[in-house]
Amino acid sequence: MSSPVLDRMVANFVAHSSHLHLRSEGMTVVRSDDLVIADGDVGDDTFNIIARARFSEDDADDRIAETVSAVDGAFSWWVDPTSTPGSLSERIAVAGYPAHDPEPGMVATLSALPEPTVPDGLEIRQVTTPDELADYALVLAANWDPPAPGVVRFYSRVAKAALDPECQARYFVGCYDGAAVCAAEAFLAHEVAGLYNVSTLVSHRRRGFGRAITLAALHAARAEGFGTAVLQASPDGQPIYRALGFADLGTFTEHSVTGCRRSAP
Repeated sequence: MSSPVLDRMVANFVAHSSHLHLRSEGMTVVRSDDLVIADGDVGDDTFNIIARARFSEDDADDRIAETVSAVDGAFSWWVDPTSTPGSLSERIAVAGYPAHDPEPGMVATLSALPEPTVPDGLEIRQVTTPDELADYALVLAANWDPPAPGVVRFYSRVAKAALDPECQARYFVGCYDGAAVCAAEAFLAHEVAGLYNVSTLVSHRRRGFGRAITLAALHAARAEGFGTAVLQASPDGQPIYRALGFADLGTFTEHSVTGCRRSAP
């Protein structure tokens, strides 16, 4: 299964998974003809990513075993709609790493976006300072209970790269009553705007904040000349995205992998 838009979606996802690692001390990205491994060096599988697997039917099981032996700690292995072989997700599960619920990849034309509306009291701004990036990280970290310290550590370590004017990411944070309550990111690469990390604090959900910051990120991408947006949608986000005009385009499946490095990546 492949199409030009789907190929760009996958390329955007892979680039997003590794672009800050490439510019930050202590983090690594290993690329081969059939795989990408990004290690965020913060002990959090949100930033330890295995992606873009292109194995053959004959070597898939061996390559799965080799990959697990080459990583250390917790990783998320993402199987995208263009991963090969078609049975890759099932093979990873058989190897002992079950899949999480699959997420639809979705696509929308940015010219068809509704106009942004911001709920009363919410202030949305693009992140330009270390303090704003720290606020962004705190909102993301709160997706876990208790909040994930690795998320905060990661964005502290990559702040220089993330705030560089040449960075392809655009981070947005929404504040209410002086506190950061929602966040989103648009990653501009491979001719599409990838929407990532849309988050709202539990205490501030169902007020339209998630929709508002999503539209802010997407309109910013459109203003920079991008015509297509892509994303992977969680169950909570799917109704919001469909209401904004997103349509399904393939399935992304995540596997939690715990490796104990026994070979070079």
